[in-house]
Amino acid sequence: MTSNNDPAFRITALWAFSECALGGIMHALKLPFTGLFVGGFAVLCIGLLAHMTQRNAKTLLQATILVLLVKAIVSPHSPPAAYLAVGFQGLVGTLLLCYVRPFAMSAFLFGTIAMVESALQKVLVLFLFFGKPLFEAFDLFTADVLKTFGWVLPLSGSEMAGVIFVGFYALWGLLLGYWMLRLPAQLERQRSQYTGLQLMTSPPDEPKPSRKKRPWLFPAIVLIFVVTVFLFTGGKSAGMQKAVYAVLRSVAVLSAWFFLLQPLVTLGIQRWAKRKSEQEKGRLSQVLETLPEFRGKAAGLYRHVSNTQRGWKKWRAFVVGLFIIAIYPQT
Repeated sequence: MTSNNDPAFRITALWAFSECALGGIMHALKLPFTGLFVGGFAVLCIGLLAHMTQRNAKTLLQATILVLLVKAIVSPHSPPAAYLAVGFQGLVGTLLLCYVRPFAMSAFLFGTIAMVESALQKVLVLFLFFGKPLFEAFDLFTADVLKTFGWVLPLSGSEMAGVIFVGFYALWGLLLGYWMLRLPAQLERQRSQYTGLQLMTSPPDEPKPSRKKRPWLFPAIVLIFVVTVFLFTGGKSAGMQKAVYAVLRSVAVLSAWFFLLQPLVTLGIQRWAKRKSEQEKGRLSQVLETLPEFRGKAAGLYRHVSNTQRGWKKWRAFVVGLFIIAIYPQT
């Protein structure tokens, strides 16, 4: 990855772009499923990078570090979970795609594990922030609703929702693995469709930053409301006591995370990025210089495919087009 026209380097830069800017562009264009799209796109980038480098583990690890550094520089306020997801995808992709044979099996494993990890991470965050009472309340609600229809499920409502949620992500991961195997041939076959397109257009205006979010404000309002009701009712209701405990716990955990743990973790990531940036200064600057090109072309590409495709075919054409303009910069 020493040249701006090297395909492996440009795929790494495209991966970095997807982590730092593609989500913002999708939000600006009001496109759905941004999280699934960006996560799945990263999986395809890693798979294509493994294919291009003949499963070179060192190159994949270096690419992962570069993407993390770019993310720390371009999106310094990203939550620690975002860095964890990138690092996990890069490490697991390196281990599976470079060392597991055959490649088809490693592709399916990688896609599934990467997406399941993303789903479990979201469930874990809910549990850590809001605790067991949130899931118990959901179980009581779903049981009450199902009871009116005379239905009884073998699992609780939260367990059933978790299985469906994780299963959906796992299915998406399998589809990504299947696509990963066919993507190189597809790019070569469809390259001519994007030849001569004028895609360097002004990117869409990203949403203007609003006032600084106060994650503690909503829990604080809920806490005041519940405590007020608790005081006026005398606190005799066991359900009300449990509600007060749940809110107090959520406020405590959210406060500890947003005001203590997250700033410390973010500071540690920024210090690591600053030290590592000196070692990767040359390649890092090359990647950063490539991002504006991808940003402009991605917006123009989306407008182009929107005029020619509809539904899921539009999304497929958009992804294929992004990879083609990355691998073949003269397109």
